[in-house]
Amino acid sequence: MTSIDSLPPELLHQIFHWATYDYALSAKLPTWKNYSLLGIDDSENPWPMLYLGMEREATARALRLTCARWTALATEFELYYIMINDVPTLKYYRDRIKKWLEKDGEGENKLKCPVRFMNLRLHASRSVWTEEDTEIVVSLIRDSPNLEIMVNSCSMPRETHAAGLIILQSLVTSCPNLKRLHWKPKYIMQLLPSSWSSILSSSSLATSLEVLEIMACPPGDAVQPIPAPALQLELPSLHCLQLSVDDDNAPLTSVIAKEWQLPSLSSLYIQGTYMSTFSLQNGLLSPGVASLITTYGQSGTALAIDSRTARYISLDILPPVPIQELVYGIYGLERSRSLPLTALSTLVLPFAVGNEWPLITAVWRTLEQLQKLRDYSLPKLKKVVVLSLPFDDLKEPHRIDLQFLDEAGRLLVEPWQQETPILVNRNGVRLFILIGMDQVSS
Repeated sequence: MTSIDSLPPELLHQIFHWATYDYALSAKLPTWKNYSLLGIDDSENPWPMLYLGMEREATARALRLTCARWTALATEFELYYIMINDVPTLKYYRDRIKKWLEKDGEGENKLKCPVRFMNLRLHASRSVWTEEDTEIVVSLIRDSPNLEIMVNSCSMPRETHAAGLIILQSLVTSCPNLKRLHWKPKYIMQLLPSSWSSILSSSSLATSLEVLEIMACPPGDAVQPIPAPALQLELPSLHCLQLSVDDDNAPLTSVIAKEWQLPSLSSLYIQGTYMSTFSLQNGLLSPGVASLITTYGQSGTALAIDSRTARYISLDILPPVPIQELVYGIYGLERSRSLPLTALSTLVLPFAVGNEWPLITAVWRTLEQLQKLRDYSLPKLKKVVVLSLPFDDLKEPHRIDLQFLDEAGRLLVEPWQQETPILVNRNGVRLFILIGMDQVSS
């Protein structure tokens, strides 16, 4: 009998890859189909959690015990995605990766750092981010040239130096294949708009970045710098951009609208941070945000406004651009007198409803909120998608018997029985169908 160790190494490697590769993770691009509805203050999160499923880790551990080749691959798999929550973990991964790289091997046999995803989320267990912390992060990044996704959500009250500038520069220098950058530290590592433009323009990241999230805003009392000379930056591969719309972030949104060239952009997300100092209560868009929508909405870009911000940004103040897909908090409809997006074909409405709600209750509450759509002129609207926990597991439409509805109930349901627009969940399943129509008509 042939032992497993006698199989070609290439075949063993391919089998391991098939068994452990997380196809779901690779497909989790920022899109409303992947929205998480479990965010802070019931706000949605368009950026799916980046982690390897537990079943993949269990598979790797089981394969480790089978043969020597899979033992090595399982060890490599453990470093594929790293999450760093504290300084001891940061030092642990720095030392472990250095030890990995010190193993024997030359030329094509030289071991390469397996880290592809790095989630840096050190929180305020201490009061100050130090230069030593930055040096360790830079060392870790330098040893991870194959990094594809970087998440920076560190949070500490203050820092002793300009850590953000150093860390971003190290990513530019060491990680030419970086595709997704999620920059959302709190209180520390803030960057000036000119820093983003100057650093990215001189690097391979300008061509490799596909997804960029910048949710970091300087403190409200920060001294505004003298504007830097305009620097044109082109990011030809960037198709998804998320920005904070806080007042403090106005200089960056203005710079992006005026100086960045984003020919492939297909999705623009604007969102307030949980620590917002922005004053949207006046119902006005900052000039920078309005300019962003005007500039990038001309190509049919999908626009997303998170539910919390939608309570302050009325749809009727949006510039009239040919956007075809809009994500907007359902409660924001109450404040909107019109919707000037006449090319809109898909409207996505996050609706923060708990799983404890009966399905029929969630359906009726949704229909009540959607009455406002009757006031809008949307000639090209084909689909209304409601993102809500009670609807996520719906495999077939909920059945509503027309015989038991009064006149008010019929007025709510009948518009959604037409061919368009259809009312569906995130998986494309209609929320309900009417039954008993023959009995009523007779």
